[in-house]
Amino acid sequence: MTKPSNLDAAPGTPAAVISHIFLRLRGRQSADTTVLHAGTELATVTLSWGGGTLMRFCNAEAIAGVLEAFSAARATLMYLPANAPAAPREPYDQPSICIDWTRRPSYAVATRSALTPDRRHTLRWTDVYATPVTFQILDRTAFHTGVEVLGQAHAIAARVCGDGPRYGADPTRDDYRPPR
Repeated sequence: MTKPSNLDAAPGTPAAVISHIFLRLRGRQSADTTVLHAGTELATVTLSWGGGTLMRFCNAEAIAGVLEAFSAARATLMYLPANAPAAPREPYDQPSICIDWTRRPSYAVATRSALTPDRRHTLRWTDVYATPVTFQILDRTAFHTGVEVLGQAHAIAARVCGDGPRYGADPTRDDYRPPR
């Protein structure tokens, strides 16, 4: 009889878990929003964002937290050139992934920069680290339209989710105070 090793997984355990992903946002952002089970405790708001990202928000708290994290990057926009055109999309910008947001994420925002390979230009962007996703905001258009996409989903969640009245305040407003 062989002893089970720590590599033996229990039945039903996934073979792998993605613990972090980077989503690069450049240019105009758009999403389709779907609501399931509105007005019940099973209400969800789903965003089909860009070409391959599906985000399912299980409550208004989750979408309010993601919008708050994204909105916190507003102060970093001054580091992006004011006249920077929206960069063209590249094949690796949007991986196909589904994210279930079940609660408000912890988050941090950081400005980032790197020299181009020829060392003649400095590229600047903002990272919004919202566990388990880092949104890499590459231009101002991506930021503004991303806030718009998340803001619309948040407004919907505030109306259809059971916790909507508690988390309905707009995180993009200057007078916003997160619920305790």
